[in-house]
Amino acid sequence: MYETIRCFVAIELPEELKNDIDQYVTQLRPLAPKVKWVKAASMHITLKFLGNRSHAVVDAVIESLLTGLPDTPPFWLTVSGFGAFPNERRPRVFWLGIRSEPREPFYALQAAIEERLERMGIEREQRRFSPHLTLGRVKFPQDFTSLFDFALRRPFPEYSFKVNRFVLMRSFLKPQGAEYRPLHVFSL
Repeated sequence: MYETIRCFVAIELPEELKNDIDQYVTQLRPLAPKVKWVKAASMHITLKFLGNRSHAVVDAVIESLLTGLPDTPPFWLTVSGFGAFPNERRPRVFWLGIRSEPREPFYALQAAIEERLERMGIEREQRRFSPHLTLGRVKFPQDFTSLFDFALRRPFPEYSFKVNRFVLMRSFLKPQGAEYRPLHVFSL
């Protein structure tokens, strides 16, 4: 039996943004104590989840992303807006939204990664790309009226940052939560 590597392609967040998110979640936590809140230190924007792959496939992914993607200029992302998947009536995930200015480089990068890896035999994501930062996951249904009221009255302050790289990240699943380590950094 051979060891596999659980990995994904992502954009890392600036430390200042992670600190701001951590402070915001600290205010949300008492309003929904049964929600499993994500540690801001491990937050990222997933571009493509690869799952468990052999070392050979991971090496091929790195080579493919180094040589097969069109040139993408650096771009700006803005974190803004609070919401829930699939909706506010029956939330399963609470999130902060992501938007890109201009829109094209960010979405083109994600689409190029998806297409390039599909050519390698890695299955295409069936859901439409919906960039977001997962704040928390709902394990047990409850009334979240006070949480949504708070988010409406005190929205997360918009935060913009320049993206000039993305990473292939390794995920280690541990009882206290996933830990991530970069396997390779790709510059834009």
